[in-house]
Amino acid sequence: MDETLDLRVQKTYESLITALFELLQERPLEKITVNELCKKARIRRPTFYKHFNDKYDFFKFAIHTLQKKQILRVDEVAYDKNPLDYFLTWFQVMMKAVNEYQKVLLSLHIDSPILFLSDFLGNYMEEQIAKRWQHFVDEGKLTADNMDFNIQIMLGMFKQIGLWWLKNQEKISQKEVVEKMAQVLSVFFSKRA
Repeated sequence: MDETLDLRVQKTYESLITALFELLQERPLEKITVNELCKKARIRRPTFYKHFNDKYDFFKFAIHTLQKKQILRVDEVAYDKNPLDYFLTWFQVMMKAVNEYQKVLLSLHIDSPILFLSDFLGNYMEEQIAKRWQHFVDEGKLTADNMDFNIQIMLGMFKQIGLWWLKNQEKISQKEVVEKMAQVLSVFFSKRA
């Protein structure tokens, strides 16, 4: 959430986001109306439409807000560490978000979790990962060779493993998935230093 916003606007956004994720646990986005979203968030429809074009515009805003929150979590813990620690922390935070929002993900249509994770790992997250990669290049901890390609590899791995775990969590714990990703990232970064 943008801290420079008026406190009333911040509270409106927080209320709407909370209401959206509560409603998504009950039914798909397509079946949620702006009226019920506003009612649950205790805001007026004109207020909603002052900030958003429709529920899909708001959904993208909610995802973007969640992304910023997750990046802040990673940066608080691992910004200046080595690339392996930083990106493993990034993966752990993403997995915690998948776990936290799994009821929402599982309540959506079969393709929606893919779309959710694609949105979650979309342009904003790609830009943030690129900035961190460049930070490590500048520190001499990574090379800039094939940077875009390597970032796409990581985004693809993270998205696919998040989806796979969502479908197989009764067979493998989140901790085990993170341990396996640590092994993969260890090999991945040993080739890029």
